[in-house]
Amino acid sequence: MNVTEKLRRMYSLEGKVVVITGAAGGICSEMARTVAQAGATLALCDIKMDSLSALLPTLEGTGHTAHQVDLRSVQQITDCVKEIVAQHGRIDGLINGAGTSKRLGFLDVDEELYDMIMDVNLKAAFFMGQQVTLQSMRHTGGKIINIASYNSTRICGGSSVYGCAKSGILGLTRSMAVEWGKFNIQANAIAPGFIDTPLVRELKEDRARMSVIEDLTCCRRMAKPEELMGMTVLLLSDASSYMTGQVYNVDGGAIAGGTPWYFPTKY
Repeated sequence: MNVTEKLRRMYSLEGKVVVITGAAGGICSEMARTVAQAGATLALCDIKMDSLSALLPTLEGTGHTAHQVDLRSVQQITDCVKEIVAQHGRIDGLINGAGTSKRLGFLDVDEELYDMIMDVNLKAAFFMGQQVTLQSMRHTGGKIINIASYNSTRICGGSSVYGCAKSGILGLTRSMAVEWGKFNIQANAIAPGFIDTPLVRELKEDRARMSVIEDLTCCRRMAKPEELMGMTVLLLSDASSYMTGQVYNVDGGAIAGGTPWYFPTKY
């Protein structure tokens, strides 16, 4: 086997069935296109069925399906996973990508908003992972990617509930890795930094806040969604068979630090 063929086999997703929640969103729709290009068959899950229907024809390959589900409901999650297993026979990969947020001061948050953000970002990932494992992966093994955030580690003002939920994703990921390693399941988290999607449109339109993002990020810019795809394919593929329970920061160096003030240099 030459090197090219060996690498292709390591990173190929051919023959795998991958479930993506929040597939209508800016990041996860790009993940869907990339994962399909890598050879997987996809089951796309979102409450926005019109958006899923529009996404399906853009995917390479055949056999992809769309599933409307309100991820705040454990019963709907359970029924959705049953439907996917009935149609595809198995589930080899899960990307828990559904997310929502509202930038609001801690003292301004009411119970309804708290429950909505926590349910979509954390509760949904918990029970989707549970049901995918119960109904398929405990028999076949598999890969789970939970989408965390820069706010899992460093909190931006106005992100109190979102930060709680995304911090919880890290604990959830470790629990999955610890308890399900015996099933040959590897669970990891990807923590994006500032990604150029519709969710951050208000930030892009505010020059003052964009300046802060640039100063806090080594790459001095937001990322494009496609810049998360290398890590996505790696964590779904056989190349990551000994990687589990980890969080991978794809953040342009935001956690490492930035240059928010002047320092002397000849360059």
